[in-house]
Amino acid sequence: MSQSAQSNPIPSPPVALALIQGRSPVARLAAATTMVLLLSSCSLLLGSGSERDTAADADIGEQSSETAAVEDAPTIREADFAALQWREAVNEYYVTPAEDDGLQTVTIGEQIAYTDVDGDGHDDALVPLQITDGNWFEQIWYIWTWDPQSEAPVQVESPVAREARCGDAVREVGAEGSAFVISEALRIQGDQSLDCASEGPIEITRHVTLDDGWPVLTGGLTGDGGICPQPNGTDAMFPVGDSDLRVAPYDDASPVTEPVPDAFDEVEDVWSHLWLYREHWMLVHLGYYDQDVTGGYIPCAWVYLAEDTRPVPHAPYQEG
Repeated sequence: MSQSAQSNPIPSPPVALALIQGRSPVARLAAATTMVLLLSSCSLLLGSGSERDTAADADIGEQSSETAAVEDAPTIREADFAALQWREAVNEYYVTPAEDDGLQTVTIGEQIAYTDVDGDGHDDALVPLQITDGNWFEQIWYIWTWDPQSEAPVQVESPVAREARCGDAVREVGAEGSAFVISEALRIQGDQSLDCASEGPIEITRHVTLDDGWPVLTGGLTGDGGICPQPNGTDAMFPVGDSDLRVAPYDDASPVTEPVPDAFDEVEDVWSHLWLYREHWMLVHLGYYDQDVTGGYIPCAWVYLAEDTRPVPHAPYQEG
């Protein structure tokens, strides 16, 4: 505050009246006019503060409404996956579990995990489709991302994990950071030595996220994040050399990096597992000769084929 303001404070109404009464008519008129102007200024100042308070309250109310709208917006955690159409790649059909009346019983399994794997700020889900038929049982896990515009889940094409009677076992699924965590006991392709009650010898916990919409490995291991059939060893593999190994079957997919594999070989029996087939891309196993990085698990990746002469025995994914 300035010195002039300090030496000439605004008089209170009683004091101002006393000052007016002790002066000449002209002086009293001038003093009265001054007091009216001062009181009017105070009134304007108080009015301006009230308007600012009203505007601030309106801003707070608008922000609260926007926050409530975001909190009330639907998320993937409320989705009814049984009411959605699934593109089931392993059995090669489309199915809506809630409407299915086929010979098999198709339902949604219980082990569902949630986290944001595509980095858009919205949770995604890892959901099992459970299929039973008499003594037969299998569960196949797919990632569903959340589309905030349509407020609906969107299925990721490639299956991420599978367990089945007399086959691989999925012990647990969960989430950690921006990845789904899948603990499995896997069998070796073609090994008939185990009975149906026994779990496979290859124990692995995989961390799976998305690379441009495709499941990929993360958390210290790079490669394809989908189902990877396990071969019997890596002795027959070829040196990597100049081969360009990718984590997903498309040109812009990330390369396989740390740890760098030493060898690779084509995944066998793709023709009976058509979800593993992509035109011009060959699914391969990765070998690590001098590195114990996988605990016995052999990851998969993709190699581009400029000329793909491999036959496709039939057209998959028929509408059903």
